[in-house]
Amino acid sequence: MRKRLHVIVTLLFVVVTLFNLVVWGAVPGLPDVGVAIERSAGNEAPLASTYIALGSYLDGWVPTLERAGAALLTTAVGEIFPRLADDPSVAMDLILSERYNRTHGWLKFFYWAAPALLVLTILLWVRKPKKVSLIGGR
Repeated sequence: MRKRLHVIVTLLFVVVTLFNLVVWGAVPGLPDVGVAIERSAGNEAPLASTYIALGSYLDGWVPTLERAGAALLTTAVGEIFPRLADDPSVAMDLILSERYNRTHGWLKFFYWAAPALLVLTILLWVRKPKKVSLIGGR
């Protein structure tokens, strides 16, 4: 298991990052609140802003991913959309500070899991077991 741990963690990092890109990349397409969330992310959350910028390209290439990301984001934080109409500058604070439902909890978990998995991936690749050859080759 330890021999392949770096590969497993790298695959987890890729899956979590793709999930974040799909979900956060759908933000600009959200009616009424997409611009507010995108502007708030640009001011307050560089990680979310990066997910939005890169994910919008991915979602633009595959419209099905954009619809799925928008549906998941609406399910996770849809209840704060009316509050964003009153004060759009606090969008990222509302999204990342409280927990509204189970889907929102998973959204926040994956949001923070990607940077943690990136650091863990780098550490495991640096410390991966080296191949030991007892018999020299010709």
